Amino acid sequence: MTYPIASKRIAIASGLILMLIIFPLSTAFQNSVIASNRRTHTKAWRAAGRCRPFQFDHNSFVASVSHVISKKNASINTQQPQFEPLHISQSMTTPLEKDASTLNKRNALLTVAATLMASTLLMVSSRAGAWRYYLAGGICAAVSHSFTTPVDVIKTRQQIDDSLTGLGLIKSGIKIVKDEGSMNALMVGLGPTTFGYLFEGALKFGIYEALKPGVRSMLAWSATMTSICALDSKIMALLISATVSGAVASIALCPMEALRIRLVANPEFAAKGWVNGGLTMIENEGVLVLSKGLSAMMSKQIPYTVTKNVSFDLITTLAYKVMRTYGLLITNEIKIFIPLISAMIASVLSCISSQPGDMLLSVVSAKEGDGRTRDFAKDILKNNGVRGFFVGIRARFVHVGLIVTVQMFIYDIVKRICGITATGL
Repeated sequence: MTYPIASKRIAIASGLILMLIIFPLSTAFQNSVIASNRRTHTKAWRAAGRCRPFQFDHNSFVASVSHVISKKNASINTQQPQFEPLHISQSMTTPLEKDASTLNKRNALLTVAATLMASTLLMVSSRAGAWRYYLAGGICAAVSHSFTTPVDVIKTRQQIDDSLTGLGLIKSGIKIVKDEGSMNALMVGLGPTTFGYLFEGALKFGIYEALKPGVRSMLAWSATMTSICALDSKIMALLISATVSGAVASIALCPMEALRIRLVANPEFAAKGWVNGGLTMIENEGVLVLSKGLSAMMSKQIPYTVTKNVSFDLITTLAYKVMRTYGLLITNEIKIFIPLISAMIASVLSCISSQPGDMLLSVVSAKEGDGRTRDFAKDILKNNGVRGFFVGIRARFVHVGLIVTVQMFIYDIVKRICGITATGL
């Protein structure tokens, strides 16, 4: 038994997406850009006459040495040291220092371009008709996360603002509005949320659906080759597919999520818009600031994706199977009711499994400067114990409950509009 062609293409594309996204952030790439800039500025200096080739002039050298010796003798004779001020006709400021912000912006642009290229390549490499999963996933994720932005803002502020400790969802929202002086405070981060989750949802659902048949075939092949029947498992195939899709989606979402949390944590960034806020972060801290919460992001998104997608798949499949067993008619109303109830259950499970990672992500992304995720985790454990990882979970139950319910419901409807059968059938 051989691997399906689609599985090979997906495996190649998955490797390429990681390479294309990570390459603009690599040290080797940035060093090559710096070297290129150094050569460019050197040529510019030579053209302007600021940097001339070295020429040895014997007469000038002898005159200079004689002048230095006479100065030295004069200072010895008078016992009063004399100092000549150093006059520099040209500024010694390195052009690379002046262009640091330009270099950071260039790296950010290249990172975005690489992400778009990798996403397109992955979509093209997937099996025929897989674009419908990417489309449905992008639409449902962008819509569901955008309209729940106020709840997300309150939840994030509860996790990083001590003044909101002990306050409920509504009281926290009222306090935020009073402190900021406007209802717009609850819509901070809408831009990066919509843009980020558009790509995150497309990759998360698209890769998950595209991988399922290939992973199932590879597990069946492995079970045959090793005589281990347990490997040929549908649940294992779903878990592997969801884990891979969650990891790739985390990489795509991390920059926008880091920007969103910084906007919520520091209202000054939101004053000039989220695009300018992102550019300010890049100028001050470099392009790598957008990926410093990647490990925390994965600790949140992978459990969230695995729990949500797999539980939704299994619950809907089980519900439809029970109906067939008892000979009940599966009507259009049932096709709405079952996904809705399944999504509600999946939302509760995914919220609990991803809450610790969400807490870590908020703390890591809200703080400026460098810091390892595990150090923040140790601080939370030391100060508040295990309960510290579940700060804001009440607001998040509302947030995730709304997101997952609306998201999976829209996803199922868009799939059917595009000609794909409902999940579980």
